[in-house]
Amino acid sequence: SRNLLLPDGVPAERQWARFYIKIYRAEGLPRMNTSIMANVKKALIGENKDLVDPYVQVAFAGQKGKTSIQKSSYEPLWNEQIIFTEMFPPLCKRIKIQIRDSDKVNDVAIGTHFIDLRKVSNEGDKGKVE
Repeated sequence: SRNLLLPDGVPAERQWARFYIKIYRAEGLPRMNTSIMANVKKALIGENKDLVDPYVQVAFAGQKGKTSIQKSSYEPLWNEQIIFTEMFPPLCKRIKIQIRDSDKVNDVAIGTHFIDLRKVSNEGDKGKVE
């Protein structure tokens, strides 16, 4: 798409790159039995569960990836990575990271965070969030 209008400072000839998002762990997750969803769950499927089945969903440049589901865990440990392939530099300037509770009825978002790629510095060959 040579007719694509690019922002100032973005070279016309961009290279394909791989973006590795490493998900290590989460801590301090809330007990879901305090939420309205738990009451809905109990009414619909007769299940009164306050345990969380968390996973992480990452969205970047119109793509989505997710980790495995850690059953009944408040301090899940993943040590997994999600790989996106996108042009470099990417036009999308942020990565959306969301921790979700897997559920038979409806997955519930526990927390959402955005990483601004403009705040990621490059030291050697490893980027880091400041």
